[in-house]
Amino acid sequence: MRILILGKNGMLGRDLMDVFSKDDFIALGKEDLDITDRDRVFEKFMTIQPDVVINATGYTNVNKAESEPESANDINGYAVGVLAQGCREIDATFVHFSTDYVFKGIKKSGYNEEDMPDPINAYGKSKALGEHLMMEEMEMLNGEKAKEGKYFLIRTSWLFGRHGKNFVETMLDLGRKNSQLKGGEDVLKVINDQFGKPTYSMDLARQVGWLLKSRDYPSGIYHITNECTTTWYDFAVEIFRLAKINIDVIPCATTEYPSPAKRPHYSALNNNILPPLRPWKEALAEYLSINTLL
Repeated sequence: MRILILGKNGMLGRDLMDVFSKDDFIALGKEDLDITDRDRVFEKFMTIQPDVVINATGYTNVNKAESEPESANDINGYAVGVLAQGCREIDATFVHFSTDYVFKGIKKSGYNEEDMPDPINAYGKSKALGEHLMMEEMEMLNGEKAKEGKYFLIRTSWLFGRHGKNFVETMLDLGRKNSQLKGGEDVLKVINDQFGKPTYSMDLARQVGWLLKSRDYPSGIYHITNECTTTWYDFAVEIFRLAKINIDVIPCATTEYPSPAKRPHYSALNNNILPPLRPWKEALAEYLSINTLL
């Protein structure tokens, strides 16, 4: 099984490279392939002839997408359709990652795999566009039923990992700076009315590896997150507890920190199909331990 990983310099891409280190894989970054260039995508796919294409690329700046919706749509949306077309041409399995932000965020019980996307910001709309184009291409051809392409559309959320900027690192940086300030300025406000599931990128990568090699699951949408729903506030409290940083964390509302992009309040992803991952607190403890922060 030859695997092509797109996004080799990103958080998830680098963990995927570790997971597939003993397999026949090729990894490309944006400097190697512009995924919005259909001709180049088809040329690369024909040259490499992968059995599996894993797309770990993406436009990830949620706030900036509000002022750059075309760029977000090009990378998160239309390019995904191009990749799906390329996979169909060479009969390769296509793995693509989406987000909890494709949902409106009003379902307190969490969102299931079959729930219809209804995004409230430009980033979520671009990811929903990618989902639609991927499934349209892999399941249909010129409006008529054809041989379905094999695909896994994987939604995940609140990603943290060793190889990129993420909420854990942001909190640790803020905690250390605040605790070192003179005059007792050791209070940090964190939003407490947005609910979701933090996900360790290595756990996600390992589950993708297992999913591809199990051969027990059909094409479709899958939710992969670490388990247990939490808020950004409770997430931050646990980070500081494990890292032994003494700082007062104060819960606050989203309205106290207005941003260009609206955020869904309840965006937890329910996994109703795959074996569940471990709780996010266990994954966080491992992550901090590996990064020698404890």
